[in-house]
Amino acid sequence: MQKSQRKGSWEDFLRLLIKKIEALGILVMRQGDLGHHSKPLSVDEFRGFAIFDEIAPVIFINQADVPSARLFTLIHELAHIWIGMSGVSDAAVQTDQKVEVLCNAIAAEFLVPAGEILGLWHEYDNWTDNLPTLKSHFHVSEWVLVRRALTLKLIEYTEYIRYINKLKQDYINRSKQESGGPTYYLTKKSQLSERFSRAIVAEALSGRVLLRDAGHILKMKPNNIVKFAKELGV
Repeated sequence: MQKSQRKGSWEDFLRLLIKKIEALGILVMRQGDLGHHSKPLSVDEFRGFAIFDEIAPVIFINQADVPSARLFTLIHELAHIWIGMSGVSDAAVQTDQKVEVLCNAIAAEFLVPAGEILGLWHEYDNWTDNLPTLKSHFHVSEWVLVRRALTLKLIEYTEYIRYINKLKQDYINRSKQESGGPTYYLTKKSQLSERFSRAIVAEALSGRVLLRDAGHILKMKPNNIVKFAKELGV
């Protein structure tokens, strides 16, 4: 992707990437629990997975993970599709699995090219002073930047762990303080592949698929399909 296409925050960049990936025919699914918030998917077990299929490849992102880590997970799983190999991955920095090492390297170079970050990095007394400039240049999250700094040996592993733990704690604290949240339909739109959702909703509205069956596929009540269609702009 051209640098000129990276605008706004890393969240904006993530949404742009998902749209472009889905435009290629790859479904991107996002879910953080097993149907209820009291049954979260374990981040320790996996951050995402990719199912390679020549007709309908799928990327799944564990939404239970901290938001800033999901950008790297998306490209890591996309790399699995690129090389034609399905995989369940935790995007760990230290791994001896050759495929995971390769996908980690592809994601890192795609998001934060080594030549660029090395040219922008300064030996400040506090290495974190580099982050504001790097965020505005690459439009990725601090999680991605700190991870890249570690793989390029710009920081020590202990510094990496300390900072990542801080990001996790900040996310937990923020979640506890925030009230309200996105609407049911906006949440559904973010969880399901928008391309997939549009196809199912369009078929249901045309009568080619029963509302009951569409509701079952989308995991919502049949009478909510019309409201969901408005959220999708169908």
